[in-house]
Amino acid sequence: MSKLRYHIAVMAAKFSKVIIRLSGRNGTHTPGVVARKICPDFMAQAPKAPLCICVTGTNGKTTVSNMLTDMLEKEGKKVVSNRTGSNIVPGCVTNLLNSVNWLGRCRVDATVFEVDERASRLILPYVKPDYLVVTNLFRDSLKRNAHPDYIFSVIDTYCPDTTKLILNADEQCSSNLKPNSEHVYFGIGKQDDDKTEPYNLIADYTLCPKCGTKLKFNYLRYHHIGNAYCPNCDYKSADADYLATKVDKEGKKLIVREKDGNEIEYALIHDALFNIYNELTVITMMRELGYSSDEVKKRIAEIHVPESRYSETKVGNVTVVQALSKGQSAVSSCRTFEYVAEEPGKKVIMIAEDDFSDRQKSIEFIGWIYDLEYEQFARDDVMQVVCCGPRCLDHRVRALIAGIPEEKIAWDLDEVAAVDKVKLEGVDKVYILYDCDTYGISCKMKQKLLKRLEDEK
Repeated sequence: MSKLRYHIAVMAAKFSKVIIRLSGRNGTHTPGVVARKICPDFMAQAPKAPLCICVTGTNGKTTVSNMLTDMLEKEGKKVVSNRTGSNIVPGCVTNLLNSVNWLGRCRVDATVFEVDERASRLILPYVKPDYLVVTNLFRDSLKRNAHPDYIFSVIDTYCPDTTKLILNADEQCSSNLKPNSEHVYFGIGKQDDDKTEPYNLIADYTLCPKCGTKLKFNYLRYHHIGNAYCPNCDYKSADADYLATKVDKEGKKLIVREKDGNEIEYALIHDALFNIYNELTVITMMRELGYSSDEVKKRIAEIHVPESRYSETKVGNVTVVQALSKGQSAVSSCRTFEYVAEEPGKKVIMIAEDDFSDRQKSIEFIGWIYDLEYEQFARDDVMQVVCCGPRCLDHRVRALIAGIPEEKIAWDLDEVAAVDKVKLEGVDKVYILYDCDTYGISCKMKQKLLKRLEDEK
């Protein structure tokens, strides 16, 4: 009976996707709902591809899963993945649906699943991935994810013991997942601008997980990312199997020391530190799949960070940059804030991070706004900060607390209308920082800004 339900579910869900696509939408969520309604154990019933990779973590999972898919496709593999970030249960069921034909048989070489970390308990036991890539675990939306320790316990409990884990050796939380499973670690070696003491507003893992003693850092990159050890017991950061020994941002090169001790030079895809970690994650995964360093070098040079995460357009002397800066996730935003602040040139920064729930009912916890490091923008080369959206006045207050002069702060409840308040004179770059849910709005902001720049040329 369950097999019959499975086949009916495949037919019905695929038909629903055809209808949805004809209406001009992507069909990444609803077909999964249809499939589960007819066959509740669809994920367990569906045949799996010869290679199954799941990617989860607080930040970077969309970028990593997209780049992994690109790499595998360029190697001639037939791959399906939930590229658009539909990463909870219906989206992952839709991904499985896309991997089978109308008869319910697997038709691909590999499936790559981006998996929401909180929803992983409902996905990992049924997908049973060959590899689980965990980019990092940071403090996220308190309403959704509580504390990263809770998310750690979810993944640690529900990830199958047979799954091989690809983990960040520099991240003090996720690097401790599944201690009895097989692990491969990646990390970045000491850099000239590293610190030795936590300096961010958020640093959740500063105590030894074994004895509770305050950790010491051989080097600290940001928040709790770095190489740590306990002065009181034998706890220390894991040794990286793939260690980036040199990051040459000017020459756009990444030197990685691999398991055998050889150092391989790869093209540097993007110079933001969080994207360097993302690239290193992909290199590690591809090398573990058995691809040679020459093959990986070739493919790395051919891919890029997804445009939904970062894009640049230049009109005249002004560059307009869209960059993801996840709302309600202070750590993600702080990483983007620091990267943007340290970029050369005079800049205007537009903050459009409020999600759609605030447009329906303002019940979201706003404390995350006060965890944002607006202090990064209290500098001479930041000409203006434009706060946009339903919470713009909260952002304005936080910017004032950070010491940004009042005359440099503009605000508007409407993100697109806020473009009219941007002061373009003498500006080299305008950054539009947006949440996952406001990407569409950010595109409208960008188009209006580009038109304004064209008109004022």
